Amino acid sequence: MNFRQTVKLSHFEGGLYALMVASTESFLFYYAVRQNVTAFELAILTTVPLFLGALAQFFIPKLISEKHLGAGIVWAILIQIMGVCGILYNVAVHFSYTSMLAFTCVHFIGGLLTNPLWIDWAARIIPKRNFRKYMAGRSSYTWYLILFFYLSMALLAQYTDWFHLVYIFAIGAVARLCSLGLQTLIIRGEFSSRLKAEAIAKSKDHEHVKHHEMPKDLKDYIRTFMIWTAIFKFGTNVCSPFFVPYMLDDLKLSMLHYVILSSIPFFGRALFFNRWGKAGKSYAAFFGIQLTMLYIAFTPLVWIMTRSYFALIFLEVISGIAWGGYELNQVLMIQNFVDNSMKEGSRVLLGIHMALSNFFGVLGAITGALLLEMKFTFYEVFWVSSGLRFFLAFVLIYKASSMRKSDFTAKHFRTYVRNLLPHT
Repeated sequence: MNFRQTVKLSHFEGGLYALMVASTESFLFYYAVRQNVTAFELAILTTVPLFLGALAQFFIPKLISEKHLGAGIVWAILIQIMGVCGILYNVAVHFSYTSMLAFTCVHFIGGLLTNPLWIDWAARIIPKRNFRKYMAGRSSYTWYLILFFYLSMALLAQYTDWFHLVYIFAIGAVARLCSLGLQTLIIRGEFSSRLKAEAIAKSKDHEHVKHHEMPKDLKDYIRTFMIWTAIFKFGTNVCSPFFVPYMLDDLKLSMLHYVILSSIPFFGRALFFNRWGKAGKSYAAFFGIQLTMLYIAFTPLVWIMTRSYFALIFLEVISGIAWGGYELNQVLMIQNFVDNSMKEGSRVLLGIHMALSNFFGVLGAITGALLLEMKFTFYEVFWVSSGLRFFLAFVLIYKASSMRKSDFTAKHFRTYVRNLLPHT
């Protein structure tokens, strides 16, 4: 199995992953709301599994050596399959909130554990000069597939008598089982085996090499980015978990209308993902983070101002663009500068950031749930979240501008915007 075959199979595995996301993950919270869970239960279900997954993502990858990355990915997928099958059992046989929460935790622990291992594995396959383009292209392709699968299953469920919700979750379980088999085939291929042999030889040659410290100015930027984007997750999660019950219980959307509105962001992500990747070179990723934070802060206000379905569809397309850029630029902010010769490896920093972000996400969701339990309306919770988002976005912008980095000027910002916008 050569380089091209490995990349093609990896893309196909990404398609199976997209099918799992479009079924199990995308319908999970819809199903929970239809089971009449409370606001507090929904807040816990949407955040605690992600936090536990982030903790696993922080601690476990540090224990996996470079030569065992492939095997680590396979074991992480296996853990996720246990969660997916447990969720399927809850839907097909007997719903229990405690059981659903437990299996959702297992699902996200496996899923989030897979991510940094796979990124490190891909970084050893794809030449560094092409890595940003590859990541953006593969992610864009995955988002398009998620959108297609998500809408297709919703149409089948809405307009047929035989395609029940349980089949959607069964498809997710089968898709992840197939992706496990394919990922095993990939890491046992000749090209991947050669990479593993090179990693073993490299580890023997560099066992006693002393890693150098990250430069102080870079460390300051990374620290500022990590702290304030993590706290920003608090502001977003004050209302984010409650868009689902708002759409279903307040706007009274059918399953199909709900799926269309909640899937449209995948189109926005895919539409612009390549541009974020191309523009996010070096410190430019920090510009992308600030731009997208400002738009994300504005989003709840539009949900307050209109109940027009078509206006909300347009809003969610732009939201998908913003969230896709926000998430990719967070990865690039670390991946652009951190290499294996530094004490602070990319897996470690990404793990710390994910753990911090999801910890604040849990606090934000619990805060939103408490507000709703105190008889706040959805509108009032959206107002609170938007105010917090704007405040934290401006704090990050102020912190960044006060550092006076030579690569971080108005001129560089204009260059970034030109690179970001489509060229005519």
